[in-house]
Amino acid sequence: MSLVFRALQQFGQWLTEEEDLDRSPLDRMRPPVVPEQPVPVLTDDQIRTLLAGCAGRDLVSRRDEAIIRLFMDTGARRAEIANLTVEDVDLTQDVIHILAKGRKGRAVPFGSKSGISLERYLRVRSKDRWAKKTDALWLGEKGRGSFSADGIRQMLWRRGEAAGIKGLHPHQFRHTAAHTWTPG
Repeated sequence: MSLVFRALQQFGQWLTEEEDLDRSPLDRMRPPVVPEQPVPVLTDDQIRTLLAGCAGRDLVSRRDEAIIRLFMDTGARRAEIANLTVEDVDLTQDVIHILAKGRKGRAVPFGSKSGISLERYLRVRSKDRWAKKTDALWLGEKGRGSFSADGIRQMLWRRGEAAGIKGLHPHQFRHTAAHTWTPG
């Protein structure tokens, strides 16, 4: 309803600018109140179930676990995680170097479990035929090259469905990370 109101408001403004009307009929109307719907955060049980679904030793399982853990630890955006290169990962300092919104680079720390997960993934990644052909950190399955931001979205949706989490999307991890964050 809010979108309809805003469109009509713009139309009324245009009509007055074109001098077809003296005054917009919506001038004295208030926009409808749209209740804010918070993004649901993931529970500890949901996260455990999600990670349990990535328990394999193959490239895809190791990749998916590393991605999920990075989302949880860093609260990074999907594009920030998707655009990582192998050189952006610093396992000695436990940070990833991301290019954030506004093209600002920053080092983002991650926890020890994410570090272990990344190390395991990198070992499996090094044996893949695409490892020497791309500097992209995330490789797609079945020799398809690098893994895109849309691939991450699809993977999370699939993993979420398997874990019983309907409509899982990357932004939920950002909200969950903010919700569970405690100052050090």
